[in-house]
Amino acid sequence: MEETTFIPMKLQSMHSPIFPLMLVFVMALVSIEVSGCAGGAASEDVTESSQPETSVARDISDVELLALIAERPNLLLLDVRTDREWNAGHIEGACFLDFLEDDFPAKAQALPKDRPIAVYCAAGGRSADAMAFLTQHGFKEVYNLRDGFYGWEDAGRDVSNAPPVDLPSKE
Repeated sequence: MEETTFIPMKLQSMHSPIFPLMLVFVMALVSIEVSGCAGGAASEDVTESSQPETSVARDISDVELLALIAERPNLLLLDVRTDREWNAGHIEGACFLDFLEDDFPAKAQALPKDRPIAVYCAAGGRSADAMAFLTQHGFKEVYNLRDGFYGWEDAGRDVSNAPPVDLPSKE
């Protein structure tokens, strides 16, 4: 007498030769639904104001910062180190706003959001936090000097002892 193996119906369908095809079909339907292609999205009138605004928030090298300074006359260069660090030397043309001071958030939010901003600190940590703060508060173009002022000095870049440029405010 031949022995038969009992396989529940649910498992039998998974061993069917058409199961992989059914699985692909179901996954394709789910993919279409999730991506929003199921309901005539191509016929919608999409205006420019309904598109999300793009923003830039990224680390840059000293070479990239030099290029930004040369190419973007409206660039706001922001030193977020302490007063003591600032007085030891800084990048020419920088504004000064200590990230560790209690008034940083209020003063930073008063800056014009329509200008590109390059921030730096001693090594890149505080300025990365400052960049995150600025982007979270609606600034659209923010750069962080990757290795900070130490990297700037190590690359042999000019160091200034001039007074800070006045912080601009929203107009």
